Amino acid sequence: MKIIYTILVVLVSVASIYSQELKKIPIPTLFNTGVDNNKMPVADGETDPHYVLSISADPQFSGPDTKVVYSDGFPIGPWLYNDAISKWIAPRADASEWNSPGMYVYTLSFSLHGFKHETAEIRGFWVSDNNGADILINGKSTGFFTVYDAFRYGFSPFEIKEGFVNGINTISFVVNNGEAPTGLRVMIEGKAVPIEFTGK
Repeated sequence: MKIIYTILVVLVSVASIYSQELKKIPIPTLFNTGVDNNKMPVADGETDPHYVLSISADPQFSGPDTKVVYSDGFPIGPWLYNDAISKWIAPRADASEWNSPGMYVYTLSFSLHGFKHETAEIRGFWVSDNNGADILINGKSTGFFTVYDAFRYGFSPFEIKEGFVNGINTISFVVNNGEAPTGLRVMIEGKAVPIEFTGK
């Protein structure tokens, strides 16, 4: 009898999780790098409207603005080419002119107003020059990192399912610049259960 009860509990639990997954909808305030509010590409050289440079190792380019890197010429080529889905951003649009060595933190704020925050999940891909040192959710490490010359190998995946709070949240991409150009490129999406489905 105890075995049957345990099986029933597991089945109900699985059904509940599956039902909740079906009720998740996209989080609309998550944006790739280098796109506007309609998720269309921003012109080269313009300020990215969503990502801010919250920490910069270069006193000449201290932020908070991040710039969409010019698509023609170095470091594009060694870096993946910009496209209509996402673009490289950096402390300066002319990334070929280099930035100081050290840590750079690019932060995107997004809203979970109207969502049950504990059901949120975010996934995507990132690539940087040089290595990605961490991804932070609301200032807390998620443990994601990439190799020193990550830009040579293309995008690396990430998936985050905890650390979210009600209302405004932040996701920060920590990039180490060893020397020469530095930049970041992100493709990101997320979903969560809207409060209308929770009975709250």
